[in-house]
Amino acid sequence: MQVRTWGLFLPILLSGQDTLRFMAYNLLRYGATPGYCDIRCKDAQLRTILSYVRPHVIGFNEIAPSPGLFRRLLDSVLNIGGITYWRSSSYSNPSNSDIVNGLFYDSRRLGWLRQDLITTQGGLRDIYAYHLYYLEPTLAQTQDTLFLIAIVSHLKAGNTPADAQTRSQAALQIQQYIENLPLQRRRFVVEMGDHNLYGAGEMAYQTLTQTLVDPGPAGPWSGNPAYAFFHTQSTRVQSLADGGSGGGMDDRFDFIFFSPSCTTQSGKARYIPGSLRAVGQDGQRFKQALTSPPLPSGYSAALINALYAMSDHLPVIADFALSVVPAATSLQTASSLPLSISVNKGELALEAQQPISFRLVDVWGKEQHKGSLSAGETLQLVLPSGIYLLQIFSPVAETMRIVLFP
Repeated sequence: MQVRTWGLFLPILLSGQDTLRFMAYNLLRYGATPGYCDIRCKDAQLRTILSYVRPHVIGFNEIAPSPGLFRRLLDSVLNIGGITYWRSSSYSNPSNSDIVNGLFYDSRRLGWLRQDLITTQGGLRDIYAYHLYYLEPTLAQTQDTLFLIAIVSHLKAGNTPADAQTRSQAALQIQQYIENLPLQRRRFVVEMGDHNLYGAGEMAYQTLTQTLVDPGPAGPWSGNPAYAFFHTQSTRVQSLADGGSGGGMDDRFDFIFFSPSCTTQSGKARYIPGSLRAVGQDGQRFKQALTSPPLPSGYSAALINALYAMSDHLPVIADFALSVVPAATSLQTASSLPLSISVNKGELALEAQQPISFRLVDVWGKEQHKGSLSAGETLQLVLPSGIYLLQIFSPVAETMRIVLFP
C-alpha cells in the first residue's frame, strides 16, 4: 500500500548528504566498580571520550542492571552543557543478567519505533534489535522512509569450545532475525558490540558475515601483531580493581557489522570506507597498555588517560553517509495513490480510497492515535505542533511517512 501526501512542510531541511557516526563501547560494569574508577569517575572519563568522538548512535555494553543507570548516562554524560536531544532504548533485563546493553541515539536525526528481543543467549545476556527511522523525509530517489535497525550484542566471553559454541548459537539467532525482516528493513542494519571473537575462523564470525559486512580485516587477529591496529582489548597490562582484563592490546573483540547494501552506490546509507577504527589505537600498542610511552600519536593525553581509566576495551566507531535531495519546502506525490493526507493549521485529515489501518506516533515513539478506515471514509485529528510518523498497514505492505504540524 502507498500513501499520498499534499503540500506537507518539511521540518528538517538538509541537502546533499548527512552523516551518522556509530560507536560501540564496552563500559566495563558501569555503575558497579567501586574499587577503581567509580561511577562519578566513569562519568567524567566518558564525557571526555564522547566530546572527542561526537557520535550519533551509541551501543553500550556492560551497564549494571538498573534503569536508573540509563537515566544517569542521559542526565550526567550525554544531555549536559545545554544538550537535550539524547534518548535511550528502554531498560529491559529478562535474562536477569548482572550486566546489560543499551542503545543511545541523537533524536534530532532519528525517531524511535520499538525494540525486539532477539535472544537471551540461554539466559546469559539479552540481545535486542532497536528499530529507528531517519527524520529527513526527502531521501534521494524515493519517498520511502529510511529505517535503521541497530543490534547491540555482547557475546559469550572465553576461549573454550563451549564458549565458541555459545557465541555461534547467538550469531545464528541474530542472522535469522535479520533474514526474517522485510526487505526494506534489511537495507540499513548495524550490528555492534563486544563479540569476544578470537578470529575470523570462528563459526559465529562466519555466520554473521553471511548476512553482514565486517569492514575490518578477517583473519587470526588474537595475539597477532599484524592486526594490532584493530585490537580493542586490553587497554591495561595489569588487571585493575574494576575487574577488567589485563594482558595489553592483543585482541579484536569489538565490532561494527552492517548490511551489504551499505557498500553499494545506490544505498541510501553507505559506509564510508576507512572510517572504522578503534579510538586511541595507533597500531603500536601490541601487548602494551594504552598509556605505555610514547602515547598513541594523534590523541591527547587526556583522552588516552580517560580511555585507560574507563574500560579495558576501546570504543570502535564507523561512519555512514546518507543520501538526501536538496532542501525543499513541500512534498507532492502522484494523484493515483489510495490514501490522501492533508495538514491545515494543526489538523491532520486522512481520506481512504480503500480499506486501511494505521498508527500515528510522535518522535519519542509514543502512540497518538490508531484505527481503521473503510473506503471513502475520512478522519480528522487535531494534534500539537511536532513531527509525527504515520504507519499504514495492508495485507501486502507497510509504508511510513513523516508529517509536520507547523
